[in-house]
Amino acid sequence: MKILAIGDFHGKFPGKLKKLVKNEKIDFIFSTGDFGGSDKLLKIIFKYFYENWWERVGEKKARKLIKDDYNSGKKIINELNNMKVPVYTVHGNWDFEDRTYKRRSAGFNIGKYSDIIKKKKNIVFLKKRIKNVKNLKVYGFGGFVVASVYLTNDGGFDKKQRDKYKKEHEKQKKQLFKKARKDIDILLAHYPPYGFFDKVKFKGQNPMNGKHVGFKPYLEFIKKFKPKLFICGHMHEYQGKKKIGDTLVVTTGSAKQGKAAVIEIASSKSKDFEASKIEKIKVKFVR
Repeated sequence: MKILAIGDFHGKFPGKLKKLVKNEKIDFIFSTGDFGGSDKLLKIIFKYFYENWWERVGEKKARKLIKDDYNSGKKIINELNNMKVPVYTVHGNWDFEDRTYKRRSAGFNIGKYSDIIKKKKNIVFLKKRIKNVKNLKVYGFGGFVVASVYLTNDGGFDKKQRDKYKKEHEKQKKQLFKKARKDIDILLAHYPPYGFFDKVKFKGQNPMNGKHVGFKPYLEFIKKFKPKLFICGHMHEYQGKKKIGDTLVVTTGSAKQGKAAVIEIASSKSKDFEASKIEKIKVKFVR
């Protein structure tokens, strides 16, 4: 089976990536999320990273920025739905999904992308659940996750905010391991595991520059349950693959920049014929 692994669209789905579906005879699209995007809004969020950015720019401007961003994500969801193959997706930290993530929505009542996706015939939204895809078990766990650096003084947050992030981190870890199983073949996420493709390289723009912003529980999950494949995105500055024990970690690169990964999986039927066993994984990066 052939997978087009793609994510970090941020409002753009280049034609050359759409053509891959036909040219590479893709069976499925696996998306790591981050559908919408606004460079203007991103710069504002980075500038006021430790503050409520919407209070600094004013409600009127904030609403306009959020609306434009939201609509750009809806456009990408529609374009994914128009592909000729089934799409499985998680959401990213930039997506409008978790209303409790106030920094993203500026506290405004914005509809969830998952509600839009539910009405699409060709997209399956994997929000912290396992789906059987061609007899392979795919565990989707997307969205914003708390980077370990947020829990330390190096993150730049005050004690009150660090304590809040610690609670959220523990909650997310419990959610991840709640459905943990040793027979998971593919873990589809948005963030990378801690220490792999996760060091920020945006000098002068991102306050986390030079720091690791991966999710440690992903690394713990990989080491304990050994899925054959871990697909992630989030970090636009990386595209590549690395092994963690028996697990191949693939980070797709940003679709906005015309990047993606074509993953070919060779598998064999297990004895019970209700599951498949991954025998070989071949990755080709599109740059």
